[in-house]
Amino acid sequence: MLPEKGTFLPRIDQSAFTKELCALRGNLRFEEPLVCHTTIGVGGKAAFFFSPERPHALVETIRCCRRYGYPYLLLGAGSNLLFSDCGYPGLIISTEQLRGITLAEGSVQVFAGEPLPALLNTVNRAGIRSLNFLAGIPGSLGGAIAMNTGIPQRTIGDTIEEVAVLNPHGEVMVLKAKDCGFSYRQSRILEQRLPVLWARLRLDGRPYDRGEILTHRRASQPLSALSAGCVFKNPRGLSAGRMIDKAGLKGLSVGMAKVSEKHANFIVNLGGARCAEIRKLIDIVRQKVYKSFRILLELEIEVIDG
Repeated sequence: MLPEKGTFLPRIDQSAFTKELCALRGNLRFEEPLVCHTTIGVGGKAAFFFSPERPHALVETIRCCRRYGYPYLLLGAGSNLLFSDCGYPGLIISTEQLRGITLAEGSVQVFAGEPLPALLNTVNRAGIRSLNFLAGIPGSLGGAIAMNTGIPQRTIGDTIEEVAVLNPHGEVMVLKAKDCGFSYRQSRILEQRLPVLWARLRLDGRPYDRGEILTHRRASQPLSALSAGCVFKNPRGLSAGRMIDKAGLKGLSVGMAKVSEKHANFIVNLGGARCAEIRKLIDIVRQKVYKSFRILLELEIEVIDG
């Protein structure tokens, strides 16, 4: 989930641009509905949608976009994202085919598009339980690293040995964990929009009970509903969900978008919700929480304007 946004669609030779994309190993589609590629099921169409088959093809796709000055967005599992109803006028680069896991002694190397549940299945079959704190998180590896996802006791950044990224000059760099600037729902990778290619994770630390964590998440979060995950970051020492609940906003709806009654920091799509409805609901929640607590909630999800 690493966008490089453009404020307008540049005038380019689209035939030359698409010819270069078609020469790469991958699947190119036009006018692709984004509702099919996000966990909240919202968004218009992407002008171009490309799924590279190999990390090298991903690198060349991004280099191609940069040469043409064409806006693009790197898309993983589609969580933590809210697309405009107008869609995206540039190129969506999906990492859905960039999957691969290599287990080694004490570590695992994983491609950026690998879904977290699949990663946990692999390491659990090998008898390793140290990554189970990621249970119930629907994202893929690249987005999880950029957002430094996890639980209060441990985040994915705590497990990183190294991460391969593409820098703004089109060069592949391998960053050590200390160079990634991991903090709460943040990293240098996210701040600088560095596309993740693969990462190596340490398989050490305390074991976590996957079933226990999943049971807790299912009891406290609307995992079966269409959502983008937690909408707001927790203010330091506070819970955004509890503040929204205390402001009396659980169950509040705008159109087909609703503040979850199970966890107030989730907005769920009841079926056919539009981005405009969700954004209006976000604005109402922020205003009412500010009025009640004088705290302006910061978004954890990323809104992608068309």
